[in-house]
Amino acid sequence: MMRRLAGRGLTVRALVVRAQVILAVVGLALLCAGLAGAAKARSVAGNGVAKVGEVPCGAAPCTLRAPSRVRVGIGGEGFRAQVVVPRRIAPHARAAVRVKLGAKALKELAGATAQVKVRVVVRAAGKKKVSVVSSKITRPASSTAPGTGGGGGGPSPSAPPASAPIEGEPPVLARPATAVTVSGVQLSWMPRDSWIRYVSSAIGANDGVVPGAEATGVQSTASPCADRPSSANVPLTYTVNFPAKESWYDPLSGEAGIYGTGNVAFRYTAHAINLTAAEPEVEINGASSRAIFRFSGSGGTPYPNQRVALETLETAGRPTVSPDGKTLTYNLMRGRLTPDGEKVFAGFYTAPSDNEFGCLSASFTLP
Repeated sequence: MMRRLAGRGLTVRALVVRAQVILAVVGLALLCAGLAGAAKARSVAGNGVAKVGEVPCGAAPCTLRAPSRVRVGIGGEGFRAQVVVPRRIAPHARAAVRVKLGAKALKELAGATAQVKVRVVVRAAGKKKVSVVSSKITRPASSTAPGTGGGGGGPSPSAPPASAPIEGEPPVLARPATAVTVSGVQLSWMPRDSWIRYVSSAIGANDGVVPGAEATGVQSTASPCADRPSSANVPLTYTVNFPAKESWYDPLSGEAGIYGTGNVAFRYTAHAINLTAAEPEVEINGASSRAIFRFSGSGGTPYPNQRVALETLETAGRPTVSPDGKTLTYNLMRGRLTPDGEKVFAGFYTAPSDNEFGCLSASFTLP
């Protein structure tokens, strides 16, 4: 009998030890889960945009579909957040899933957290998979929604700029007295390739990259000047050629003013994007070289028909000169958005590491 009780005692002790181990493991798991949940809380930018997560694509090109809006509960009140997801992604790529909150939701979120869940349908090679991306979002209590004021009367200084016009317009590059009028002007713009892929994924009527007023698009399966290369085999309008206006070049200083007409619209109706760039101006002026466009827009990309110094241009090693010394070519001058250029694109592409914005090319013939 004693042996039997001792055996039972050992069994009980073993069970107690095992239970303690299980409880410790469970507690550790819950602690890690809590820490992971806290780590996943993502800060909402000043323009109301927050990244919820990413959806991967396998070995075949993928198409994505998500609801245009999702409900977000903040402080016991429900808000509708716009969902931003690319329509197509390349094999082995990952698509960012973002939401955009309105001004009232941003105000309520200050000092609080909210859970966001987006259901994304991924189709590839005839198969369908549903991915649910979920994350907590938060906003510091001191932050304010764009345009709502607070503290110093504006958005938090740490918030990225929202889509907004600038004050005034950039001056036109002065033409030196020794400059000559050039002919045979060719002017092309290759905007940031990830931007082109994003806008081109829209499926609404008149959506996508739409050249107008005699500007023409050139389709290719990859950008000639990729910032974010993709292996997608879908031809897209990565290059826009603009008709030329009177332009000049100064042989003494090497400065040039290359001007174009026409426009290109970037439209994604479901995501409230309707932005048009027109009348390009390329200023060749050493380290101060830049590209200026006239922008107008509506919806989530409002802009009041205003000239903007969009991006700086890298001219090192350029131009190349034809054998007869007459034709000068500034090929694929890489660009980076200026602070004003960042405002045009609502603060999505910010310096110092994410403001690349494709290239411009220009060529002309001297008299």
